[in-house]
Amino acid sequence: MADSKRLTILKALTTLLESITIANGYQHTLTGRVLRGHAVIGDRPLPLVSIIESFNPDREPDEAGGHQSRVQKDKWILLVQGWVDDDFDNPTDPAHLLLADVKKCLSRLINDDDAEYCLGGLIVNARIEPGVVRPPDENSAKAFFWLRLQLEVTERLDDPYSLD
Repeated sequence: MADSKRLTILKALTTLLESITIANGYQHTLTGRVLRGHAVIGDRPLPLVSIIESFNPDREPDEAGGHQSRVQKDKWILLVQGWVDDDFDNPTDPAHLLLADVKKCLSRLINDDDAEYCLGGLIVNARIEPGVVRPPDENSAKAFFWLRLQLEVTERLDDPYSLD
């Protein structure tokens, strides 16, 4: 079964984030530690990153081809979340470091000199928001970060499997 364009984008984004390794100049290694669709992580090994969709999607998609077009252009809002083992004295410090690695990696989406620019043409543009770091709380036993990633995507409504 073929993947939809959006699932193809999510898988490409997962691969991009898994390129975060110490050998590639980052402070963490995320190979095999980037998931899709997990808001809660349980007892998985850390650090860990998950990509989920925002509850508040773009409500006013543009029609890329004009009135009654079969091509929709919209801003797809994703949340990238990351969890780390805490530092006892300063529990959010490790989350700041992981957030920095993730932002550095995601910057490849908007660097037109990089092979990962616009995920090789899968997306039109990306906007990386600043991110938020939080200490452990009633929702997470570990310090974590999340950031909104806004991807501008064109999608054929009559063929959501098309990568055009």
